[in-house]
Amino acid sequence: MKFFKSVRLRNWAGYALALCVALFIILFSNSKVEELKNEESVKIANYAKTLELLNTETEIPPNTQFFLVQLIEQNTTIPVILVDQKGNYIDSKNVNKKIISDPLNLKNELNEMEESYNPILINLPFGNQYVYFKNSVLLNQLRYYPFVLIILIVLFVWFTYWYFKTIKKTEQGLLWAGMAKETAHQIGTPLSSIMGWLEILKGENIDQKPVRNIERDVHRLQSITERFSKIGSTPSLNKEDIVEVSRQAFMYLKKRMSKQIIFEFQAPEYPIYLSLNHTLFSWVIENLIKNSADAMKGEGKIKFQIQDNKKNIFIDISDEGTGIESKNLKKIFKPGFTTKKRGWGLGLSLAKRIIKDYHYGKIFVQNSQINKGTTFRIILKK
Repeated sequence: MKFFKSVRLRNWAGYALALCVALFIILFSNSKVEELKNEESVKIANYAKTLELLNTETEIPPNTQFFLVQLIEQNTTIPVILVDQKGNYIDSKNVNKKIISDPLNLKNELNEMEESYNPILINLPFGNQYVYFKNSVLLNQLRYYPFVLIILIVLFVWFTYWYFKTIKKTEQGLLWAGMAKETAHQIGTPLSSIMGWLEILKGENIDQKPVRNIERDVHRLQSITERFSKIGSTPSLNKEDIVEVSRQAFMYLKKRMSKQIIFEFQAPEYPIYLSLNHTLFSWVIENLIKNSADAMKGEGKIKFQIQDNKKNIFIDISDEGTGIESKNLKKIFKPGFTTKKRGWGLGLSLAKRIIKDYHYGKIFVQNSQINKGTTFRIILKK
């Protein structure tokens, strides 16, 4: 638990750092935008003053006059329109010709400029003039730059999270598959020896009833070994009657569990054939029933119900156990999660893998109430 808490703390620290970086980018960019905005305003003010000097001062040295003209020509980005005191067009820079040539477009452009900045007055002997201007294209683009950058950062973080989550899920799958195969191998070695001794006992002049019981348990162990060996590899699916397969798994556990548990099996009286792997699907059913029995501590009612729909088969396994806390509903199918003191947290994880990855179905908690019970639902396509 301490490990998971430390992981969560690191995650929150990462999110807080990312938020601080995003705020810093916004504030820094806004400050730079304001600087550029002020700089452009100063440029246009100088532009207007230069026009005023060129039209009022008669004794300007050639060098100074050239410098003033260059000052005007250096504006290659800021849209500027010069009009007389009656609003008639005189000159412009960095403005589309289509706007200048159309009186309506020109009027709209002047209104837009006036909304951005107050026109600058130029006092001239032959009549006042006004300089209208607005932000350059670069300045307008820089206003949206921090937001675009933040969106890109968010997308990058999301992609990184998704990528590593996928890798982690794949690694977990390979880990559990490797453990399952190793378990099958470890069980198989002594099981072969037991089967040999069993054949010897069959030929002895002894009571064969215990031998038959041992033989049934050996077959059971073989089935378990086969289940584990198929985890991690693609199992073969065959047309099977899901009603009969479920009934066999249900009845097997019914005979071996507490007599204080009431077992109820409801299913259509006709066969329903689906593509199943008999061994693995039986494992899922047995796993869910065992979990139900554990949740009821060996006393209560387990109801198994199969419903036939036009497109799907619904399988509900209900118990009267302790229920599942709402905070754990999304965790119970994760590998390693368990509320049992001696549990490994593999059963439901493998059940989900078998139903989802091998049978292309769904398995989830239909409903659960504390101290009232839980219903697991399996949905398989017909």
